[in-house]
Amino acid sequence: MFDKVAHSGCLNAPNIRYLQSPYALFNGDLLLAAFTPAGDMHVLLGDFTGHGLPAAVGAMPLAEVFYGMTAKGYGLAETLREMNAKLKRILPVDMFCCATLLCLSFQRRSVEVWNGGMPDGYLRSIATGERTQLKARHLPLGVLSPQTFDDRTEVFPMALGDRVFLLSDGVIDTCDASDQLFGVQRLQQVFAANRQPDALFEEIEQALRDFRGEARDDVSMVEISLLDLAQLSPPAPVYSDSGQSCPLDWSVSFEFRAATLKRFNPLPYLLQLLLEVHGLRAQSGALYSVLAELYSNALEHGVLDLDSSLKRDVAGFARYYQQRNSRLDELQDGYVRVHLQVTPQVEGGCLVIRVEDSGKGFDVKRVMERPIDPVRLSGRGVSLIRQLGRNASWSDDGRSARVEFFWKPLA
Repeated sequence: MFDKVAHSGCLNAPNIRYLQSPYALFNGDLLLAAFTPAGDMHVLLGDFTGHGLPAAVGAMPLAEVFYGMTAKGYGLAETLREMNAKLKRILPVDMFCCATLLCLSFQRRSVEVWNGGMPDGYLRSIATGERTQLKARHLPLGVLSPQTFDDRTEVFPMALGDRVFLLSDGVIDTCDASDQLFGVQRLQQVFAANRQPDALFEEIEQALRDFRGEARDDVSMVEISLLDLAQLSPPAPVYSDSGQSCPLDWSVSFEFRAATLKRFNPLPYLLQLLLEVHGLRAQSGALYSVLAELYSNALEHGVLDLDSSLKRDVAGFARYYQQRNSRLDELQDGYVRVHLQVTPQVEGGCLVIRVEDSGKGFDVKRVMERPIDPVRLSGRGVSLIRQLGRNASWSDDGRSARVEFFWKPLA
């Protein structure tokens, strides 16, 4: 039962390599991976206190929240809050779950990370070999109340071929015959000696074997690579209804104001509403990606007045997300409006999405003329919207965006 719940995701994806010792399953280690509707990948490596059945029992509700919220398009913050609240509610006071949760975005070429009590992870650049530590900046899941839980994440840029490496403390705590620990320093030496990025995972495994270690705890390691999205094949969503009845002629408008923008992610709700239209379901990935870009552009560049060019390098990337968090915390006014209109046509139907914001706007002509640069860390959003949607346009000095989706009648 545990295996079916915990390993029903995409651990077999071509960009994931992992190792879990036979002890790991019932010693509290948990490794989960799943695609979001936009084709991003969420990965969780967790380590419950305790052993045997109690640790495995705690893992099952965590896996349920992870898969359910990932499939609906919730981000890391909402998923973390729900997982923490559930564990806090059901676990005994002496039990909790150390965890690293990350979102790998193939379109934005970035990784978003939250580390609560796990050993440092590593982001390794294929170009320079440089390692960025993904430090534990939070308490484990199930320790804090929902009111005091900290869901803030860090975001780092990635290039194709870059890798994220996560491990449980069982790797570091592996000991030899004289009770010496393998330790962080030996792990760092393996990283430093590596010359072939593809061989790093095996080199760490070999180093643990050469150390003649016996796993004192559970050994769990996972390596996730950033590949081109074309090399991956996210599974098609499965729907429970037959598709015989759906709303075909309707419109709806929302206005999200400051207090809501601070805490609420409307994207899963909007997507769920749109996927009631069965003709749109085949385009759910593109639909979610476009909605996410339109909303984040309106919020970040419109309402929060963030400068996308900050993300021209790694240091600027970090500064951009620090500013985003601080400006969101201080937000007092502003709005993002979303208008959805579905109309039937002789052959299928049409969806029109309009997103407006209260910001200063931007020079639409200059942005439209900019060539598409796949290497640049900033400014990908507009080109992505134009590629995935139809007839994308901006008006009101960039404060209003409009894009269309069409579908053919179901066979």
